[in-house]
Amino acid sequence: MFSQFTHYLAIAIVISVPITGIILLIDRLYFRKNREKDAKLPVIVDWAAFLFPVVLVLTVLRSFIAEPFIIPSGSMQPTLYAGDMIVANRWSFGLRYPITNKRIFSEEGDGVNRGDIAVFKYPVDPRINYIKRIVGIPGDVIDYKNKVLTVNGEPVQYEYVSAALEPTSEMIYTEFLPSENGVVEHGIQVAPYNTTADHGMGLKQQFPFKVPEGKYLAFGDNRDNSADSRFWGFVADDQLVGKANFIWMNYKCVTQLKDCGHIFTILK
Repeated sequence: MFSQFTHYLAIAIVISVPITGIILLIDRLYFRKNREKDAKLPVIVDWAAFLFPVVLVLTVLRSFIAEPFIIPSGSMQPTLYAGDMIVANRWSFGLRYPITNKRIFSEEGDGVNRGDIAVFKYPVDPRINYIKRIVGIPGDVIDYKNKVLTVNGEPVQYEYVSAALEPTSEMIYTEFLPSENGVVEHGIQVAPYNTTADHGMGLKQQFPFKVPEGKYLAFGDNRDNSADSRFWGFVADDQLVGKANFIWMNYKCVTQLKDCGHIFTILK
């Protein structure tokens, strides 16, 4: 419900820019010259004068520079925890038009690499923002069996790190994911037992398969506890919102003094 509210709020902010701008323009062209010097502004003009710079700045920041998000679940552990407040760069995957999210001045796929932590519109319900890691780009042949990700015939390498902190029955590995910028090292959390995904149950389509043009495969770092591309399909290029790159706070750190150790960290 909260994510849907923020979706409609974002649309309202964008629409408010031309509405308040037109009100101010009409007032300047037709009504201001006939108004006495010390006369009180009409309420609608007064509100438009107050709101226009606010919604304009918010629209520019959210659409072209950076946008804050709150992580709602543990599907990206151990990289991100529920309650983490992150900042996503809106320009990392190419500048986009507000609302439509279509690219400006860039081609489909520009800036998107394996290993990127991506915020995107949930393909099943675009009103909801999801965050996962890109593990497959267009043309990749992907396989996933026995908790091992294979990209273009090459199994991704793993290194055991430790037992997971939450839940303690799971384990943390470092995954070395090949990317255009070199190998991306990041933690993943896996269960010591086989899950439904390991058994091939509930999957959108069976592995192996080829990632279509204009699409991306996105997995959660909490590999056995993530509703991701394995279950609902691919992420389209025009559904990408931004690349997450910084944790600035966690609300549990403020309210419960928990999960404070990884705030103010750069994501990778």
